[in-house]
Amino acid sequence: MNNYDLRKIALQEKLGTAFAIISGIFLCISTVFMFTNMLTRTVSDYNIRYVYDLCSLCAAGVASFAIPYATIKGAHTNMDIITSHLKPRVQAICEAVSGIVTMIIMLFVVYVLANYAYQRTLVLEATTTAKLPTYIFRWLYALGMLLTTVAAGIEMIDMFRIAAGKQVIRNREQLEEMQKLSENKDGGENA
Repeated sequence: MNNYDLRKIALQEKLGTAFAIISGIFLCISTVFMFTNMLTRTVSDYNIRYVYDLCSLCAAGVASFAIPYATIKGAHTNMDIITSHLKPRVQAICEAVSGIVTMIIMLFVVYVLANYAYQRTLVLEATTTAKLPTYIFRWLYALGMLLTTVAAGIEMIDMFRIAAGKQVIRNREQLEEMQKLSENKDGGENA
């Protein structure tokens, strides 16, 4: 078992948990305020002035951490119709090359988002109704895209390792499956 894979899996699990918790916090804040606003509108015909601004900003927080979480968990789909008939190493080469293109595009998007967040910070951009600071959430979007880029970069590295003929363990499930196979093989030899 490769030490890099074990460290990668441990880091992915910790980051995945942190991303899920942070996304959940933003989602809970949004839900509580939206529910409270619906309740106050129904009961006393009072609309909380800033609730829509706050909920849209919380949506930025949810997206900024849910997308990297999904990338870490491999919850995205692959369209491998073109390469599905190729050998695994050739498929990995194709995915690694497409990973390079993806990294270039994603790094450009991170740059654009960070630059835009910086420009909005200079003018201290805020929402029109409640004057909540939106520039903070612009930085959050940029951070979310950077985290997604890092997660995609780890996938790209794995593809290069597979293309080089190395055995790669990509997640905890594969690690446990490999350990079970190893135990079964050791148990069969000892019997």
